[in-house]
Amino acid sequence: MEHTDLEVKVAEIDQRSKTNTHRLDDLEGKYDVLNRLATAVEVLATKQDSMEKSINGLTAKVDTIEAKPAKRWEALVEKTIYLILAGIIGYALAKAGLA
Repeated sequence: MEHTDLEVKVAEIDQRSKTNTHRLDDLEGKYDVLNRLATAVEVLATKQDSMEKSINGLTAKVDTIEAKPAKRWEALVEKTIYLILAGIIGYALAKAGLA
């Protein structure tokens, strides 16, 4: 090879080296962005798990609160029925002369 051919080859290699360096710099920047994105997704997933646990706890509490009036109503109806039955039995016993 002649001296000018070597100079041309070196210039081509130098140009390719500069291009590759520029491409590597771009890739490093994109990698940093991708890494930050992955970290943000991980943080969001952790927060979502925490929120899910909180929501499940709140759902259980709401279910308990909603069930309370129904239980009270059932107890009231039950006691009312007992009172009516006691009154009927008392009336019947009084009519029969046993009370």
